Amino acid sequence: MNVFFDVQYTLVCRGVPRPHVREVFAELADAGHDVYLWSSAGAGYASSAAELLGVEDLVFGCYSKFAPPPVTVDYAVDDHLDVVDRYGGYAIAPFDGTPEDRELWKVPRQLK
Repeated sequence: MNVFFDVQYTLVCRGVPRPHVREVFAELADAGHDVYLWSSAGAGYASSAAELLGVEDLVFGCYSKFAPPPVTVDYAVDDHLDVVDRYGGYAIAPFDGTPEDRELWKVPRQLK
């Protein structure tokens, strides 16, 4: 399954990475899912986020939300319900920078 993660307030808040991103992405990859990043700020921003998060090796591609990606979006993880309504997936609580945040762990549980 192609799993697309939004960046701003889903994985990053004001330059602070959401905790457990690498571990969750690794678990998704181990389960056979392909992970992608996309952002309304563009593919370059999504790519920079992959670097900031230290997940470049786990991400299959980085895209803008304003152009259709070259692969099917099977599952979207986003803090905006409209994106999840459009593609299906998980509407995650926005990340506010809290170091104790564990919300991201709900994603692999939802996909099982």
